[in-house]
Amino acid sequence: MSLLKKGDTVGLIAPSCGGKKTDLPLLKRLFEQLELKVIYADNLTDSFRYMAGSDEVRAKEFNRMVKDSKVKALFCLRGGAGATRMLDKVDFALLKKHPKPIIGLSDSTALQNAAVKLANNISLTGFLPLYEVKTGKINEFMVKELQKTLFEDKHEISSGKCLKSGKTEGKIVGGCLSVFNLLCGTKYFPNLRGKILLLEDVGEKTYKIDLWLQQLKQQPHFDELKGIIFGKFSDCEIKDKNDGTIADCISDFAKGLNVPVICDFAYGHIPERHIIPLGIKVKMSAAAKNCTLRW
Repeated sequence: MSLLKKGDTVGLIAPSCGGKKTDLPLLKRLFEQLELKVIYADNLTDSFRYMAGSDEVRAKEFNRMVKDSKVKALFCLRGGAGATRMLDKVDFALLKKHPKPIIGLSDSTALQNAAVKLANNISLTGFLPLYEVKTGKINEFMVKELQKTLFEDKHEISSGKCLKSGKTEGKIVGGCLSVFNLLCGTKYFPNLRGKILLLEDVGEKTYKIDLWLQQLKQQPHFDELKGIIFGKFSDCEIKDKNDGTIADCISDFAKGLNVPVICDFAYGHIPERHIIPLGIKVKMSAAAKNCTLRW
């Protein structure tokens, strides 16, 4: 299904870290190239410690954009940190009444999964406007990837390697592993029953990745997952050779699982990545010759 039409108005929000005023001209060009009209949140260039304004300010701007009937989708400016801090101030009842896709990556994982859980609101993970222009140029690959995901009715992605074969279907939850795990034990953590789990991360030590994966196994209904997709774990450092590699962590995690598992999927903190829906039912196939997602 298509989520937007060319020419729609979208909101650019900053639920995590902010940007600079000098970023705005290139961001304007990015949205023009996407063929979307954009409204900026008031806090895009605010600064409060490491965030784009206080928790109250960031949540207020999110709620304002949700309420604005002209705004058909919400784009998270960038990642970083801080989205979890404002979740108790987000009006999820309002979002449920006025649903609109939340598009982001990295720290946006917190907001996106909370929206799935409390508002049954869909999201797209894999795109961040400021990340797509960080080289000083627009990432043309990601512009085309997002346009396909937003404007086309049917979608098929082929990527990754089969770790455990099989076919399944379900709604995807997850995103950045370290951020997703911050939701464990809170009302914002999605119900894993019947879901497909998506995971990636960047700049973390392998022993932490290993422990976070084990923490997920301890969450309610983990044994009722339908499938697992591992994206890229970029710049994840081996602190000690005894910590093992990311491949070791994933292999150990997957032992004993009886669901399809894909690894090395082109998703995460990499220049060219796929954009994946959260909260939308997809069909997943893991096979030796080809791994696919369809919706």
